Amino acid sequence: MSPGLKPLEEYREMVWNCARCNWCKSVWGWYMKSWRFSELCPSSAHYKFDAYSAQGRMDISRALIEGDMDYEDSERLIDIAYRCTSCGACQINCMRLQEKQPAEVIEALRAELVERGMVVSEHRAYLESTLKYGNPFEVPKKERLRWMEGLEFEVKDLTKESGEVLLYLGCMYSLESRLRDTTKVFAQILDIAGIDFGILGAEERCCGSEQLRIGERGLFEALAEENIKRFNGLGIKTLVTPCPHGYYTFKFRYSKVGELNFEVLHFSQYLKWLIDNGRIELGEVSSQVVTYSDPCNLGRWAGEYEAPREVLKGVRGIEFREMERNRDQAWCCGAGGGVLAAYPDFATWTAEERVAEAESSGCSVLVTACPWCEYNLEDGIERRRSKIKLFNIAEIVFQAMKKSQK
Repeated sequence: MSPGLKPLEEYREMVWNCARCNWCKSVWGWYMKSWRFSELCPSSAHYKFDAYSAQGRMDISRALIEGDMDYEDSERLIDIAYRCTSCGACQINCMRLQEKQPAEVIEALRAELVERGMVVSEHRAYLESTLKYGNPFEVPKKERLRWMEGLEFEVKDLTKESGEVLLYLGCMYSLESRLRDTTKVFAQILDIAGIDFGILGAEERCCGSEQLRIGERGLFEALAEENIKRFNGLGIKTLVTPCPHGYYTFKFRYSKVGELNFEVLHFSQYLKWLIDNGRIELGEVSSQVVTYSDPCNLGRWAGEYEAPREVLKGVRGIEFREMERNRDQAWCCGAGGGVLAAYPDFATWTAEERVAEAESSGCSVLVTACPWCEYNLEDGIERRRSKIKLFNIAEIVFQAMKKSQK
């Protein structure tokens, strides 16, 4: 799914023709396994009020387009517009039934709010930080190098020397201290596989995903233009990123701004390529029941469901089980669309729901392939006091690689 950057007014016909069928709120028909895990829209499920569903936001957008509702009544309007994780579940189901794109409408609604200066304070801080530091977290750019502390080998700086593969880590894996151990694993796997790779280090800038989802299209386009120019000038063959937000944005949204002259892969896809081509060998891990939580930007938005599953199923010692809601009917972790910054309690509630679903599968290990999922699901596990262990898919592969070397 690759939304364009159209103004809200251009969705007039779409919002008028919403069928109000409720499929934007629930797991699609035959995929539903139980009532307990039958809901699909986190904001609708949590707030129990129609305005917080895609259907409700379509009605609000119609009222704004037609002048039946005043933008000046901003406090409630902003709250409804932004308590949405941009997970895309509503759009997947609506496309099945009506070929409508409610997630595009919500994104256009947010862009209209930003144009009018109606921005959540936490999101305003995100945007100001991006302008000042090149990331949304108010962290000096030199902090992007901290994750390499303790690494036993040197990583190329592609701003100073050439390499075939750019490992674009993204803001979460570069800057969030809780994720640094995972970040090291990505580089270690590539080093063991003998890949000629490097990073941009302190010069890496945000992909613009969160800024675009918040509604700041101008800032997104500026970031995209700068990144496209820098990436294309590196002479790389492949950009590999462990962040689905960056992967989806580079592969599907940057095409609206300019052309990339190299291949873009998510790390799970690259892992599959490394395994299939004999660049890494997997041994056996200790016996464990594993389930996988599809990141929204990798799954629903970018359409990649199989590579992570094939990698996990190829690790001996793993019994793989699906959660009831999986692939394009997966429940969101709760961190996306600016929700983690502005509404942390809602984000954690959504994560707790996903952890409860993982527990119901009988798993001992919950695996994901996204830093936002990793961060937020960890909070959900802690809040729920769950005994489930959480890993990135690369960590599972690294465990198997270490076993194979013994």
